[in-house]
Amino acid sequence: MVMNYSVCCEKFGGRYRTDQLIREGKLFKVATGLYSDTPDWSDIEVVLAKYPNAVVTLQSAYYYYELSDSIPEVFHLATDRDASKIYDERIVQHFMPKGTIGIGVVAFKFMSDEVSRIFDKERLLIETARNKTKLPYDLYKEVIESFRRIKETLYPSKLTDYLESFPKRDSILRTIESEVF
Repeated sequence: MVMNYSVCCEKFGGRYRTDQLIREGKLFKVATGLYSDTPDWSDIEVVLAKYPNAVVTLQSAYYYYELSDSIPEVFHLATDRDASKIYDERIVQHFMPKGTIGIGVVAFKFMSDEVSRIFDKERLLIETARNKTKLPYDLYKEVIESFRRIKETLYPSKLTDYLESFPKRDSILRTIESEVF
């Protein structure tokens, strides 16, 4: 698990014990201010530890949920509209409308990667409909086709509950109904 220094101090009982574990090689430095209690870590764990208020979305989430075959070259993260700009060439930041960043956030296990904050499939479908014109056409069609294949596993009640918090909810719902259901 990748964590910042303050979490390490809390977990291991203080700064002295944390520094001791680092010297003993039982705690591994991943990046500036980030440490891991295992010698192996994934890039997504590092990114989510570095940006604790961000949520995996769109192309990155499509890959983790196996809705798309393409492996994204960068991480797509959603943040609150008022969040600071992320200056990292490995990250594409998507600003979310006020009050919607916490809707549909779950933890997800993908192979050996633990993705601690990712939108669930219902929220991802909403984000896909919201960003229909911003996504590459081929990717959009591939993802919509994948959603059609798994529509029996989606919860329509979750969709309607989530949509209550979004502006232009009627337009998003029409897109989802016409494209997926």
